[in-house]
Amino acid sequence: MVVVFSFQAHERHVTHMKHMKHQNQLVSVGEDASGIPVVKVWNLDKKTDKNADTPVLQRSSKIQYGQKVFPVTALAVMENMTQVAIGLENGVVVLIRGDISRDRFTKSKIIHEGSEMVTGLGFYEDGKRTVLYIVTLARVLTCDTSNKDQKRILEETGGEVDTVLLTPQDTHQEIVIGRNEAVYFYGLDGRGPCCSIDGQKTRLIWFRNYLAIVSRETVNTAERHSALADLVVDDENSSVIEAPPSENSPGTVLTLYDLKNKFVAYNGTFMGSGYKPQPIKAVLAEWGELLVVTADHKMYRLQEKDMDTKLEILYKKNMYTLAISLLSTTPASVSSTIEAESLVRATGAPSGEYDYGTLVEIYKRYGDWLYGKTEFDSAIQQYLQTIGHLEPSYVIRKFLDAQRIHNLTSYLQALHEQGLANADHTTLLLNCYTKLKDVKRLDEFIKTDKEIKFDVETAIRVCRQGGYFDHALWLTKKFHEDEWYLRIQVEDLKHYDDAVKFLAGLKPREAIRALTRYGYVLVTEKPAEMTNVLLKLCTEPTDEGRSSAWPEDFLHLYVNRTEWCVKFLEQLLKKRWNVSIGGKGKEPQQPPGGTAATPSTNLESDREKQSRSTVCSTLLELYLGGGQGSIAGIAEQDPSFIAVPEATRKRWRTNADLLLHDQNANYDINHALVLCKMHEFGSGILYLYERMSLHKDILQQHMDASDYTNVISTCKAYGDADPSLWTQSLAFFAEKGTGLGGPNPQAELLMVLDTIDKKNLLPPLQVVQILARNSTVTIGMVKDYIIRRVEAERRNISESQKLIVSYRDETLKMKEQIEELQTKPLIFQVTKCEICRQPLELPTVYFLCKHSYHQRCLGDADGECPRCAPEHRMIQDLVRSQESNAGRHDVFMNKLESTDDRFGLIAEWFSKNAFSTVRLAD
Repeated sequence: MVVVFSFQAHERHVTHMKHMKHQNQLVSVGEDASGIPVVKVWNLDKKTDKNADTPVLQRSSKIQYGQKVFPVTALAVMENMTQVAIGLENGVVVLIRGDISRDRFTKSKIIHEGSEMVTGLGFYEDGKRTVLYIVTLARVLTCDTSNKDQKRILEETGGEVDTVLLTPQDTHQEIVIGRNEAVYFYGLDGRGPCCSIDGQKTRLIWFRNYLAIVSRETVNTAERHSALADLVVDDENSSVIEAPPSENSPGTVLTLYDLKNKFVAYNGTFMGSGYKPQPIKAVLAEWGELLVVTADHKMYRLQEKDMDTKLEILYKKNMYTLAISLLSTTPASVSSTIEAESLVRATGAPSGEYDYGTLVEIYKRYGDWLYGKTEFDSAIQQYLQTIGHLEPSYVIRKFLDAQRIHNLTSYLQALHEQGLANADHTTLLLNCYTKLKDVKRLDEFIKTDKEIKFDVETAIRVCRQGGYFDHALWLTKKFHEDEWYLRIQVEDLKHYDDAVKFLAGLKPREAIRALTRYGYVLVTEKPAEMTNVLLKLCTEPTDEGRSSAWPEDFLHLYVNRTEWCVKFLEQLLKKRWNVSIGGKGKEPQQPPGGTAATPSTNLESDREKQSRSTVCSTLLELYLGGGQGSIAGIAEQDPSFIAVPEATRKRWRTNADLLLHDQNANYDINHALVLCKMHEFGSGILYLYERMSLHKDILQQHMDASDYTNVISTCKAYGDADPSLWTQSLAFFAEKGTGLGGPNPQAELLMVLDTIDKKNLLPPLQVVQILARNSTVTIGMVKDYIIRRVEAERRNISESQKLIVSYRDETLKMKEQIEELQTKPLIFQVTKCEICRQPLELPTVYFLCKHSYHQRCLGDADGECPRCAPEHRMIQDLVRSQESNAGRHDVFMNKLESTDDRFGLIAEWFSKNAFSTVRLAD
């Protein structure tokens, strides 16, 4: 230890000193040359001279009471240096207020006068008021220096000099008084707790969290070497000499008490030469060490053992409770690892500080030790303290035995309370409850109003597996686990009514999602109620103006309930699209909360049209299938399949016809036709053929049914639009021949022949070939038709021959005119111009067409006759058009395919020179 500097503060001895914590200033009390006490304030940061060590004296005040001088016995200074209290031997307390670091702006006042010596002073601060503790030999009292110096007696028993001190905290301080029987603590309200410590105490001082007491006692070897007396020891270079274990030497004893943990950390005496005890003159706590000054002018230094050493000692002695308490009260320990790390970064503290992880290790060791002693209840209490730091599986494995299941339950429950449990822990805890059949604790764990700290889905699953369905349902309702609620009601409890009611109360989106899994079962068990739920989903509009669901998504749910599926689709068509099957013109009811969509609206989306088409097609399929269609056929071998009564099937056939004829039913006509053919629904087939304008198919349908009357009716109705119907019916009747039904078996055949003859639909040769297919059709039956056709052909031939002769004469005449123009002269006798009608004058232009013009009248157009040119151009354009068509084979082929008289078409194209290789010259 080295002296940094020293200076003379007072002329005579110094009695009291106080170094300020937050300022490097020193307050000292000593005597001047005349023995008068003087209070001085020193600024240790400033020196009177650069070469001198004496600090600057900021204030010096003499302490006197009247004309007499009394020694100072107690001193108290506030940390902000606004008040200083000085106690005198005659029982007077002087209070100095103001800035005591200066001589100005201060005021001294006697706030207490008594007959007993003042033995201790101390300030109580709480930020609002300041109270001075005053201890005399006979009393303990307080003086409120912030409220007119009001005094209050706390107790009529005082304390000795040097046995009074203030607790070390910065606010809400208490005064500590050491008496022979105990150490007492006093607050503003009076005497508080006390520590029973016997012995004549001569001095008290705080050292860290220890209370150091100097007393005159006979050292007992057994007491000194108690279990914890060696927790604070001297440094190896210290001069501390411990008394031999066998020797009881009287003298001054230093004892360190840990009042919070209630153990003696150190007890010993300091021997001089010849092993004589030396009285302790002073005890100082500085630089983390305890310094002891004895009467033989020696200073001893006591250093506290490091925490690792302390803990090792306690571990060896299995004193884990004390180790926990000791570590918890160590200033370096903090409540969590994160706080510890932040403290190290902020203060730069060494790595030897201990965080909560060290404390957890103690709890773990303590728990293991108790577990080894089969004290399982106590062991689990220690393991509970390690939650959040120790791996839970370490503890869980120890208590998996069935006899320790209640301990495991306590640990798992604590895990959940701290929100550190995972799904496996929840499963294990609930299994513990079910094994113990502890319904009460299970209720407390699950049916609680507090914040849930476990995985809800896991809890539901375990409760369901254990048969605690009420608890599982409670969780599903509280946490809106809709899927789990339905799963329990449907799969476990079979409460289909409750499931349907719950489903009806869900939002549309959640209800649709639930129907994908449970809809089939619910529709099978509760078809009426579920039909209402599905109708509500498909008809009630949302905020967007359309329904929440598409009905085709639910059709598969009725696989075993065909009759209910029909009812669902019928009501759906009526409420959503105004399609009323068998309504006889009644207006459909409007869906609740909105207006039904109509097919005539232009705003109907493609998706809506497709949905309506699907519903209508499905309903038609069910009507025609009578419970044995494609949807119902999926479950034909299912025992739960319910057959449809015959009366219902007949009614459905009637409804199928009504559905097909309904103008609002937007079904797929091709699909409907396929269904009608599959189920041999004749009236529907004919209606659809008519809508699709398939006249030949209509005729064929009647032919297949041998409905001769409707065959003729069909030809009459659609023969103008499709004349081929008559030729088709001719072939039909020709095959039937004389086997036709009715009173006049030949009447239908003759009617067809007459119509074909009038409309000239077939050449006679083809008619004869068709009739020749049946030997029962004789010439006599068609004699009149053949005679008419032969005479008509003769007339046509005669007319054609006359035209041929006229065309030949005209052609011959044209050739003779060309020959004359090429070989003989032409005489022009015209005397007037064809344009101006004036007599011709030279120069004159003559054309072979015998028209003459003045050259001036023609101008530049002297190449052709103005009067004949338009006719010539028209003929030339016609010829060019025919020549261009000659190269367009596709036009010719299309006309050839579409005409019934192909020979006539070819003859026509030959007459127009379409096949000639000679082209008109430009």
